[in-house]
Amino acid sequence: MGVIIFTDDDERYKTGEYRLMYGQMTMTPTAPGMTYILHSNKFSNNDILYWQHLVSYRLIVVCDKAPKVTDSMENVIVDQALQVSKPNYSRSIRAGLCWTDRDRAHKVISTVPLALANAFVKANANDMKLGRLLAKCKHVLPESYSYAIIAYGLSPVRNFVWPSKTKQNSIILPTGIRQTDRYMDIIVSGDATVSNNLRDVGELPAGLPKRKKVNTQWI
Repeated sequence: MGVIIFTDDDERYKTGEYRLMYGQMTMTPTAPGMTYILHSNKFSNNDILYWQHLVSYRLIVVCDKAPKVTDSMENVIVDQALQVSKPNYSRSIRAGLCWTDRDRAHKVISTVPLALANAFVKANANDMKLGRLLAKCKHVLPESYSYAIIAYGLSPVRNFVWPSKTKQNSIILPTGIRQTDRYMDIIVSGDATVSNNLRDVGELPAGLPKRKKVNTQWI
């Protein structure tokens, strides 16, 4: 019985005889001494249980994230690169926004990705001047300036809150209309041309009839 190896880079395994597959298993990995390399993010636990007894030498699965390996899965190896957990910035964000010692806050907030830090600043600070300063720095000055503005331009937050996730509108809108348009519902329900375009793509708001409206125009 061979081994199944999950990795994010197959270069080190391209030695000797090997075969490449993409998306799904198109070859049976039974040839002795043959390395089979599959590029897929959909190789599941059920696939492991099915193929593990058929692998003669080794099956390399190249993916972004390996499935959870259980005791019933024999000879399965997960590359170290895939075992590294994502960094958790929650403590650094809370410290950077809440500590009264802004020098210490500056050091910890500088370790947080700037986009993430800005999202928490927006949720916890109602300061137009601070927002304008950050906007002026964005894409113009080095990120160190933005971190300094957050650290020294923000008063320590007392009631720390997490940013709320923006609810995405599932309606596919015609070109020229933004999802955030506050008058979108009025336009969709009142303009026959717009509502007919939505009917063509099969996405309509609740309560809007599926039959196309007659669009009367001046001659």
